[in-house]
Amino acid sequence: MLTHRQRALPSYPALFVAAALASSLSGADGLRRLHVGDLMPEFTLSDPNGSVFRYPQESARVLGVVVLQAKQNHLDRLVADLEVLAPTLKVQTPALDCLGVMSGPGAREFLGGRDPGAREAFPILPDSEFSFWGKLGVIAAPTAVVVGTDHRIQWVKAGYGYDFLAGFHAQLEKVLGGEKDPGAAVRVETLGNDSDRARRDRHIQLARTLAKKGRWESAAQELEKLRQADPNAVDIALELGEVLCRAGRNEAALETVSRVQAASNQDRARALWICAWARRQMADLAAAESLLTQALELDRQSPRILYELGKVHQTRGATDRALVCYRQALAQVFGDADVTGVSQK
Repeated sequence: MLTHRQRALPSYPALFVAAALASSLSGADGLRRLHVGDLMPEFTLSDPNGSVFRYPQESARVLGVVVLQAKQNHLDRLVADLEVLAPTLKVQTPALDCLGVMSGPGAREFLGGRDPGAREAFPILPDSEFSFWGKLGVIAAPTAVVVGTDHRIQWVKAGYGYDFLAGFHAQLEKVLGGEKDPGAAVRVETLGNDSDRARRDRHIQLARTLAKKGRWESAAQELEKLRQADPNAVDIALELGEVLCRAGRNEAALETVSRVQAASNQDRARALWICAWARRQMADLAAAESLLTQALELDRQSPRILYELGKVHQTRGATDRALVCYRQALAQVFGDADVTGVSQK
């Protein structure tokens, strides 16, 4: 039974915001009402599709829950990281529930834009009225909580610091029985996550996650950060060029890809294909076809080049020639192709 004060808390989200601001650097304790060693309260939440999650489950299971708040800073990046982390933990044991709870106005809107694969990898349940937030006494978002099979809280961490995700991972490993020294794991993972390569991989992963959701501008921003840090990175420039094309920013795509100093024929062909894509969307079909012809000379096994050439022919109304290209593209995908049979005239 909730107390009068607990019922009242969801009606005052401003108090939660103030508490989060005051305590975002407060260290490991992220709950006001509950502490390590306390029993985790029972709760029931439903996702936007109507699926219901109840805690505790009938059998003893480990629970890892991350309390999020809609529109908080770094939300997309944190969710993308959790979508990668959660499946790796679930592989170790089926006796684990790893999920997020999105609190506050805007929760359902954010969750409605997630693709099915993301929802399956890391389910996030809405808490639009701050009910779950108030029940736990959360004082900062994000807050991670790890609960053992005895239903007692083993670890709490508030605030998106450099060691937030690594600590959550290490403590779940500990409770699952896979890590004897979680402090060491945090230190090792933190160093790994702070390397240039790790930061690069996180930006790429986030950009691809955003792109899958159709959030092209946000994906482009993540890739642009990497390109500015390393202007000579061919793979980043090419990936950014594709995203810009999908966003309809054709001139920006041409400008980005034209700077690429590709070393391999495959990368040069990809650059030509992206430029052709942009040119087609700008209705410059002659230039697009010329670029694709050059691209095919460099990489005759690219179904994407053939598909784009088909789009050019289709836009011109040359249906038969478009179908030839589409068939050749499919043949390449399924491993039975003769690209030399494609007519460019």
